[in-house]
Amino acid sequence: MAKKQDPTSRDESNLSFEEALGAVESIIDSIESGEIGLEKSMTEYERAVKLIVRCREVLDGAEERIEMLTKDLKPAGRSEGE
Repeated sequence: MAKKQDPTSRDESNLSFEEALGAVESIIDSIESGEIGLEKSMTEYERAVKLIVRCREVLDGAEERIEMLTKDLKPAGRSEGE
């Protein structure tokens, strides 16, 4: 029988923005509910920080792409104030 992979063991550096954000929200819910102890809360908090870094990376990449695309829309030789 194939062993199910624990979703928390997945390489989080490849998660989509939505997946990482959902995981952070889930971690916050479990910590706030008090359903996990202090040690597990700290471990999950550390994981949440890594997930937030991943979200920021994705957002930064999206911002760069938008800036490049917007730059391509501006006619050559015109400044922004014209």
